[in-house]
Order: sequence, then structure tokens, then C-alpha cells
Amino acid sequence: MLFMDATRKAEVETLAALVREEAKSLKPKDLERLVRHPGVVRRALAFAAETLAEDERPDLPPIESIGSGKRATKVKSAEARRRLATRTRSVAVPSLLSSEEFAQRAGLKNRQSVHNWLKKGRVVGWSGAKRGFVFPAEQLDDRGRLVEGLEQVVPLFDDGYAAWVWLTTPLAALDGQTPLSKLRDGALEQVLAAARGDAQGDFA
Repeated sequence: MLFMDATRKAEVETLAALVREEAKSLKPKDLERLVRHPGVVRRALAFAAETLAEDERPDLPPIESIGSGKRATKVKSAEARRRLATRTRSVAVPSLLSSEEFAQRAGLKNRQSVHNWLKKGRVVGWSGAKRGFVFPAEQLDDRGRLVEGLEQVVPLFDDGYAAWVWLTTPLAALDGQTPLSKLRDGALEQVLAAARGDAQGDFA
């Protein structure tokens, strides 16, 4: 037990040194944001550890899709998850649906219809490591309809996960509300303006 404790302590110190060194290269504004939101840092580290564990699994597909429609590109699984990790922020996805489940809830004919929506940037979804493509249920209202305006916001992002992180993160530019909640209130133009600002590095 003492040996394990000593090993763990050494590993923690090594990781802390790596984080400290990487932090030196961050912009002051980005560093300040991370300090204000330690939970994001913890989730990013946990996500990285999970990614490494998944890379050791022989059953994972070697290629994944990033983006949708004309912006879609093919990359290796590790690179796909690395890109997602770089966008990890404080976000919770309480209900992820498979393409079949999403089709049923949205009143679509089959899973192919869902993937057609995904390619057109009408719906938020991404490739999960264990369940194939997954889709947040919260982008549908109680009647199974997509939140109005979603199809104009989603194409502004490179991948579905990044879009969902942004849509469910409270923003100062939106009076502390999430873009998704503002879309539900009909404030599409305000949300679009915030999304364009984030694309230019104004995330707050």
C-alpha cells in the first residue's frame, strides 16, 4: 500500500508538472477562464484518461467522421477524440438517443432520415465510442420537434459535440443563459451573433 501511495504521489506530481508547463503557453484570457472554472479542467483530464483507455480497445473503429455535409472530414479515432477534447467545456448531456430512438421520438421514418438531417446540419449528433452516433434528446421539444433555429446554428461549428457544448453553456453574451434556452425563447438572431463571436475567439 505504501508503495502504491508513493507511486500515485509521483504520478500526480508528474501530471501537475505537465499541466503547469502547458499552462505557460496559454493566452492570459484563456488561463483566467480555466482558473475560474476548475470543474472544466477536471472534466478535460477525465476525458483524456478515458480517451487513452479507449485507444487500447481493439474493437473501436479506426476512422470517425468529424463535421457534417461539405465540412465533414475523415480522421483517425484518436484524432477525432483529441479534437473533441480540445473543445471540452462545462456541459452535461442527460439523455443521449441512438439514431433509432431519435427517429422514433422525432416522428421520422427510420434512422437513415436522422443521418440525412445530420449531414445537412439540421440536428446535433456525434459518433460515440460505444453506441455509434448519439443525439441529445434536449434538442427536441415535448412534441418531438427540433428547437427552432437549431439548423442555422449547428453548421457554424466543425462537429456536433462542439456545437452541443456551446449550445448548453451559459454565456455572458446571452445574459448568463444558454444558447439553447435562448433559441427556445425565439432569440435566434442574438444566438447567431453570439455564435459568430465565439468563432472569433470571444467565448465568455
